[in-house]
Amino acid sequence: MSYGEVYPYHPEKIHTSVGHERRESESDGAFRPSFLLKFNPRLVKQKIQIILKERLEKAIYDKDQAPGWAHEIAEAVKAKLLGLDLNRYKYIVNVTILENKGVGARMQINGLWDLNTDSYAQEIFKNETIICVVMAFGVYFY
Repeated sequence: MSYGEVYPYHPEKIHTSVGHERRESESDGAFRPSFLLKFNPRLVKQKIQIILKERLEKAIYDKDQAPGWAHEIAEAVKAKLLGLDLNRYKYIVNVTILENKGVGARMQINGLWDLNTDSYAQEIFKNETIICVVMAFGVYFY
């Protein structure tokens, strides 16, 4: 099944605004963000590292507090992403906190997106009792 069969609607033409450029090679006439206004995984990863270090560096795993920590971290990451002021981006933040008992864990994400504009950043924090995985997705909204 092709993309057109699953998603028959193509984005309408969007009026250009500051920081956006029109790609003449695009047949649908869609606008894309300029290079400096795209989701930058390296910058986002740095911001996530700072948040995780501040919140969890001296923490000891507690199953009752872990959901609250996950919520606080997700909100802090979301606030940092919104502070980037990337026009027309939507954000998804996923925080998972596990007790570090030396066992393995596996996570997988599957999605359909535009490789030219959409991206993600992932950071893993570990200490003696906690493993925290943060994934932040930036999806351009046409």
